[in-house]
Amino acid sequence: MVNAVKHIHELKETAFGTNAGIEIHGNRVRDLITKFFYRDSHLCFHILLQVDGGETVFFREFTDYAEYKKAFSDLQQARLNNIIINAPKKNLATNSIVAKVA
Repeated sequence: MVNAVKHIHELKETAFGTNAGIEIHGNRVRDLITKFFYRDSHLCFHILLQVDGGETVFFREFTDYAEYKKAFSDLQQARLNNIIINAPKKNLATNSIVAKVA
C-alpha cells in the first residue's frame, strides 16, 4: 500500500508544496464512508472522507479486501491521533463518467 498516512511531526516544509494531493488533518475527518460496487463482476471499494463543512473527499479505490481493510484501519488511527491524510487532488465527482441523454 502507498504510504498515504503521515504523522504530522514527520512532515517537512517541502511536503506541503508537493503536487501529490490534498492534505487533511485527521481531526477534520468526521466520518469514513465505504462505497461497495461491482465492476466487471469484481467487488470494488471506494473510501470517502466526510470532512468538516460537509465536503466528501475521495480517498482511494480498492479491489483487494485486505488492502481496503488495512487502509480503513489506518484512516481510523489517523482520525484518532490527528495524523495528516494525503488524498488525491481530484474529487470523486471529477472522476465519474457522465452519460448524455439525447
